[in-house]
Amino acid sequence: MINRYLEEKKKKAKKEKQMETAKNVAVGTAVGTAIGAVTGILLAPKSGKETREDIANKTKEMTEDIKDTVNEQMEVAKELQQKVKTEIKQVYSNLKDKKDDVEDIVEEAMEEIVEEVTESKDDTSN
Repeated sequence: MINRYLEEKKKKAKKEKQMETAKNVAVGTAVGTAIGAVTGILLAPKSGKETREDIANKTKEMTEDIKDTVNEQMEVAKELQQKVKTEIKQVYSNLKDKKDDVEDIVEEAMEEIVEEVTESKDDTSN
């Protein structure tokens, strides 16, 4: 029971690390794309006005791409959070059920011991 709980904690930590890695990859990709686009535009043989328009357009596109990526990652994080929350509730419920089972077993054992002691006492009294 405790091993399962610890395994769940390890899985949760692993998933969180994967989410962080995915987030870093998304941000790195967006930044790399931005740098590449700006470099390409600045080195292109165009007039200043055309270059400024290209930069503005690329900036808008990249801003939208970054927003989309962030929103997707946020959605994934929310789904993961909900899944972890559900799993934790299930583990808690299972632990509670096991605790109730153990209490029942202990109670039955105590009743049997009391009966045996009472019978033994009665046997020695006679």
